[in-house]
Amino acid sequence: MKSSKIFKFATLIVSAVFAVTFASCSDDDDNTSAIKFNPSTVSVVIGETQKVLMSGGDGTYTAKSSDATIATVSVVKDTVFVTGVKAGKATVLVTDSKNISGSLNATVVAALTTDKSEASVAVGKEATVTVSGGTTPYTVTSKDNKIATATIKDSQLTIKGVEAGSTTITITDKDKRTVTVAISVTK
Repeated sequence: MKSSKIFKFATLIVSAVFAVTFASCSDDDDNTSAIKFNPSTVSVVIGETQKVLMSGGDGTYTAKSSDATIATVSVVKDTVFVTGVKAGKATVLVTDSKNISGSLNATVVAALTTDKSEASVAVGKEATVTVSGGTTPYTVTSKDNKIATATIKDSQLTIKGVEAGSTTITITDKDKRTVTVAISVTK
């Protein structure tokens, strides 16, 4: 009976020591966490700027691009702005005043374009348009499939005339950028 009380007392002491050890914090500890980004990666067109929200760290941020010839960066409060300079990839390193950091992958792409802004095709015939830039894969939709249909393979857009009239074909890249081609179908 006496050994049972001693065991319980010893267990209580050991538990208290562990609780104090795990609950205590040194003066140099802080409650900040690694810097996170929303979105977690960014794709930006040459000459354009994308904003990315940040969280974590102490809120006093500085940012640097791994390659300023590809992407430049600036910070305003909890937002980093990534501007595309030329096509390529760069890493954005953000650090706070306590050296807590996070990195963001940035891809800079050429604008989504076509070699023609309008095309004419006869009923039952096909016309082609070349798509470039943006981020593959591309998808395509016709505003009116009764007038013209469209398919895309790699960077080649094929338009087939169905019925005389006018419509538009919209090409969308992986990052939801779009470009539109005006279509005129003749008899």
